[in-house]
Amino acid sequence: MALTTWWLERDGLLPAASSIVAAAVETKPAPGNGELLHQQVPMRRWCVTRDDLVHLRHLVLCAVQRGRIQPTDWDSFDPRDTEIGPNIHSVTAQYLKPVTATAGGMSWALMLHPAGLECDVFITHSWAEGIFEFIDKVVNSWPAGARHAYCCMLSNPQNLDITRLVSSPLESPFACALRSASHVIAVPNETHSIYSR
Repeated sequence: MALTTWWLERDGLLPAASSIVAAAVETKPAPGNGELLHQQVPMRRWCVTRDDLVHLRHLVLCAVQRGRIQPTDWDSFDPRDTEIGPNIHSVTAQYLKPVTATAGGMSWALMLHPAGLECDVFITHSWAEGIFEFIDKVVNSWPAGARHAYCCMLSNPQNLDITRLVSSPLESPFACALRSASHVIAVPNETHSIYSR
């Protein structure tokens, strides 16, 4: 069975296929078992493309407009705002985790690219920033010639035991991706300094 937008529509995570947003999720083979996939694909290959980020922006915008991602006591974002948007915590809890759980529990990156993509950009950021702010800054700062980026919220399997993955810092996904990357993007935000965390 192919991983198409039908399951996003079925679970209320995406509007009907006639929407332009539906085209943002390409037809991919269903990866299935997220835990097994993350054991088989080297950590340095848990990456997304620049286009993946652009598509994610459209998907999140649609999810906010449909009420799938809503303000909370911890994140009182304005649903009409298309510049900052909900923070990474909200997007992960209300969108990324449910979508990837439906696909089999893998990361967003391996859901889109089950064989993985070699890392050449490492992205560091604060989860407190708005998703639109984050994506716009990364897309506009993307290094020339770079193809694939490791970004923890999209690269790490949010539905699996991440504490096990980071228990040995030198062997963690962060360290493996950083060793592979030729570029690093440190994403500032409107909320607070990423260096104060």
